[in-house]
Amino acid sequence: MNAITKIYILNKAKELILKGIYKTEITEKAKKGIEKLDAVADGFWDKLREYVKKEKEIDRKFIPNFAEEIGEEILEQGIEILAREFDIKTLIQKAFDVEKKENPKIF
Repeated sequence: MNAITKIYILNKAKELILKGIYKTEITEKAKKGIEKLDAVADGFWDKLREYVKKEKEIDRKFIPNFAEEIGEEILEQGIEILAREFDIKTLIQKAFDVEKKENPKIF
């Protein structure tokens, strides 16, 4: 998997992590931090696959279909590789730490 693919997938993972963090902060405010972390982490890679799948369904008219299909296959393979390489709870905690530092009044 090349670096561009890895960066793209990690950016999509970050988007999904941040969405999950903010959602759990709003909907599960009374829970402990570890419970919120578990709520974001639970089924994360499946959620990321769905998130990317929905994005793939967008027909980008300026990109030929054969190129889109190759890109989609690479993304699917990349997610599988990253799911094995990364501890999702560590990624979530790092994203939370950055968000908390940048937006301390939100949390």
